[in-house]
Amino acid sequence: MDKLIETVKRLRAPDGCPWDREQTHKSVRGHLVEECAELLEAIDLDDAHKMREELGDVLMHLVLHAQISSEKGEFDFEDVARELDEKLVRRHPHVFGEQKAEDSGEVLKIWQDVKTKEKKERAVGGLFAGIPPQLSAMRYAYDIAKKAEAGVLETARAASMKSDTPAKKFGREMFALIAEAAKSKIEPEAALRDYILEIRAASEKSENKA
Repeated sequence: MDKLIETVKRLRAPDGCPWDREQTHKSVRGHLVEECAELLEAIDLDDAHKMREELGDVLMHLVLHAQISSEKGEFDFEDVARELDEKLVRRHPHVFGEQKAEDSGEVLKIWQDVKTKEKKERAVGGLFAGIPPQLSAMRYAYDIAKKAEAGVLETARAASMKSDTPAKKFGREMFALIAEAAKSKIEPEAALRDYILEIRAASEKSENKA
């Protein structure tokens, strides 16, 4: 890691790479999305070699963002790693503390309780607090569905139907399906990606026959 950090720092140096020196947090956002998508593909295909490569590409972005902030005197990669380590310890009191958890269900409850406490300490509230709007629409809806009260969802549904359009109806039906997935503790993005793999396999089988 130290060698990688030094390499990225060198690329950002005055006599380093002109392209790397020009980059900002915002300018490389699209590249990060692409790298994450390629990593997801490697995971879907269970391709260990490709996964290792794509994990490296994502890691490069993490180091680059940390370096950009380090140059501004905000934080560096060590700060990022330290904060993450503290968070992992804090959110696993059943491993690093006195609490006990016999199964994954109890672990998730502990995790959520700690997150709730953290949010209260930061005085952050509301349905959308802590849910990044930059998520894919499906994941965004999933996180909202897990937190929203039934009354809020029904109010939104009724308001949507007052000026109904085919697109609004489709959106409501999609959200309802995602909400059902949330109740069943099924991650819809993963479920859809798994089904797409079935389509891919069927397509490749058909092409091989042709």
